[in-house]
Amino acid sequence: MEPSDHSAARAAQDHRFNAGYDEQPELYDDLRADGHMTRRRVDYFDRVLAEVPGRVLELGSGTGTLLRTLAASHPDRTFTGVEPLANYVDFANERSAAQGLENVRFEVGTGEEVPAAVATGSVDLLLSVDALHHVTDLDAVVTEAARVAAPGARWRAMEPNQQHPYVWLWHTLTPGERVFPAGDFVRRARAAGWELVGRDRLYLYPSSVKRVPAWAARAELALERLPFISGGVALDLVKR
Repeated sequence: MEPSDHSAARAAQDHRFNAGYDEQPELYDDLRADGHMTRRRVDYFDRVLAEVPGRVLELGSGTGTLLRTLAASHPDRTFTGVEPLANYVDFANERSAAQGLENVRFEVGTGEEVPAAVATGSVDLLLSVDALHHVTDLDAVVTEAARVAAPGARWRAMEPNQQHPYVWLWHTLTPGERVFPAGDFVRRARAAGWELVGRDRLYLYPSSVKRVPAWAARAELALERLPFISGGVALDLVKR
């Protein structure tokens, strides 16, 4: 196969996972790197890291925005991101090198087929953010996650809350999006050896909001616990 054929095949493979910005990693990274929700997401996973020690794997790491931030603030931890878009992986590794981060790397792969660089039973904490609602074979993902997870490993899966009317409408009508049936996911995960041990509801304001005043931030913390108000849900699972 000629080099141009390799490039075409790689582009075709990448396009199967179209996320709307699949040819624009810089723009996607900018969208995920700033804003009120982004800061809250980082704070949330900072707390998760404080609770769960060991090696961290993110499924669907995108351009690495979250994982690079966490790696920078937790230099004693080891992070791996798995992402199907090869150009996103290249971008994430280049940004990591530019930031001087030696404790994080990104690999091309999917939740259904985690690359061999992630050894069986080697992961202590799995993260996935807005990734599972794009998956078509959840059974394969929960099984593969269980394979790479160490006994007692935790998985924090953060997804859009389908109980929120606007979130449901957006993910139903927007091309390339899907709703996330949390109950169905939990049942499938349980069959693969995962057990749900906690659930958090988060976010009152959409990702496009850059900053909110202090009173609005306090209101968010109070109201986001309501099932039909919160924009996102975070499921805490443990591998038995």
